[in-house]
Amino acid sequence: LDDEYDYVIVGAGTAGLTVADRLSADGKYTVLVIEYCHLAVSDEVIEAGNGRNFDDPGIQYNITSVPQPDMNNRRQFVWIGCCVGGSSAINGMVAVRGTRTEYDAWAELGGPDSTWNWDGVLPYFKRAMHFTPPEEQLAETFNITWDPNAWGQDEDTKVYASFPTYQNPRLIPMYKAMAKMPRMDVPLDGAGGENGLYWYPSSLDPETYRRSYARTGHYDEQIERDNYHLITRQKVRRVLFECDGTTARGVEFFSRDDPDEVVRVRARKEVIISAGTVHTPQILQLSGIGPRPLLEEAGIPVRVELPGVGQNFQDHAYLSVGYAWGRGGGPPAPEVPQLGDPRTVSSPNLGAWIGLPTMTEDFEDIAARYEAQDPAAYLPEGTDPTVIAGYAEFQRVHAKLLRSKNTNLMWFPLSGGPGGIVMSMHIVSHGTININATDPEASPVVDYRALSNPTDMDIMVENIEYMRKYMASPDFAAYQPRETSPGAHVTGEALRDWIRQTYIPTNFHPIATAAMKPRELGGVVDDELRVHGTSKLRVVDGSIMPLLPGANTQQPVYMVAEKVSI
Repeated sequence: LDDEYDYVIVGAGTAGLTVADRLSADGKYTVLVIEYCHLAVSDEVIEAGNGRNFDDPGIQYNITSVPQPDMNNRRQFVWIGCCVGGSSAINGMVAVRGTRTEYDAWAELGGPDSTWNWDGVLPYFKRAMHFTPPEEQLAETFNITWDPNAWGQDEDTKVYASFPTYQNPRLIPMYKAMAKMPRMDVPLDGAGGENGLYWYPSSLDPETYRRSYARTGHYDEQIERDNYHLITRQKVRRVLFECDGTTARGVEFFSRDDPDEVVRVRARKEVIISAGTVHTPQILQLSGIGPRPLLEEAGIPVRVELPGVGQNFQDHAYLSVGYAWGRGGGPPAPEVPQLGDPRTVSSPNLGAWIGLPTMTEDFEDIAARYEAQDPAAYLPEGTDPTVIAGYAEFQRVHAKLLRSKNTNLMWFPLSGGPGGIVMSMHIVSHGTININATDPEASPVVDYRALSNPTDMDIMVENIEYMRKYMASPDFAAYQPRETSPGAHVTGEALRDWIRQTYIPTNFHPIATAAMKPRELGGVVDDELRVHGTSKLRVVDGSIMPLLPGANTQQPVYMVAEKVSI
């Protein structure tokens, strides 16, 4: 460990490793990455669980939310990765982006000069993952299409987006039924910014068919660089500042194995916080950057009053609707040539990404009710006026998204069987992630405030009703599908009660606790991800996203890191 580096990065997760790799690649800059967790054995991460998703508490944080009143006071486990590679080591490996409409909304929230619209982010999506097309026979059999102009194949990018060699033939009748749904589009490739029914790749190495994640792509081959250092099992306590009080000069951290071993390291150019949506606000608040009332309650001197730190918290939400075939075991699987290996399948590769106007003719009523809300009505009591102003702008933009066919309000992953998961991809209930005022260095206090805004309930009802319409397709009539949970008879207020009992307020895609918006709108970072009111301090991770992308956040986080690294 040197006394100083050009860049000090807090967090060796999806974003932190990407930034560290890109900044150190030409040897011009020295980079230190400080990671709270450890370097997991690589084979465990990529092989466990018969393939891909690693459910081991040894590489996850042990954090649970506060009780959620609108979920019958249930708590929610906060699922985030704790190892070098972060959540890219434990995610579902779905490589999707969201739509043009959604990133144009980012730019609207960012201000008139924002560079984060679709055209501004697409080059960095292309750089973020190296695309490998499916095998020719697989593509022909399952009608897998793709747009080569929407993807990148940069030789310097070692995070891969690939297809397995096998797909379940039972997907074919499910696909055909979904393609016939009213107003359903079937684009060439969702990576081009359009929604509908399409195939998408996994973050999968195309040669080994193992998990491709931030560690394999941005660390394992870079470990020998003299200018790229990474240390693990170290907890960053706070950012250090120059005498002017707002210019970052380094960080203070200590060893988890020896808490008395306190170390300070200097950053000549910048401190970059990439600790993730859950821990980035904690580090900022411990450093005196955040809401004044909270910092004063915790006894932390206020360095920069930024009320938006830890606010605006959003995540995708989902639940499962159960179905069973009543006759014949469902549509028969067509006989197709299958030369691939089922063990290469790592995640769903087929799904419908659906806008509210596609789901329901009542979309305008839902949008109008949401648009008419008082912006402060469903935010926490005592919310700062700037955060309320920011939510008012979010509300204005989000009402347009509700009316747009090209907004991914719902994700319906298709499997070879009936029913399944429905996901709400745009949540309007804003939660908080803050320090514990009585023990600031303990785990952050996570409050999803799930279903606190009634619009989220309205949309989840529409998700379930869309599932019911799909399962009532003429293609399935001969097989008499039967809804087992909650049951076709459960409607109206009874359905809403069932949702409160079963709703999961996270698809493990937390964002927005250091949102990229103007300071007067409760923003924490500017268009270049510099923390408002400071210099030489930047945030680069999912916390900067001002609004949920209608997509799993893996590829968007890589994009954010690539864009800021140029």
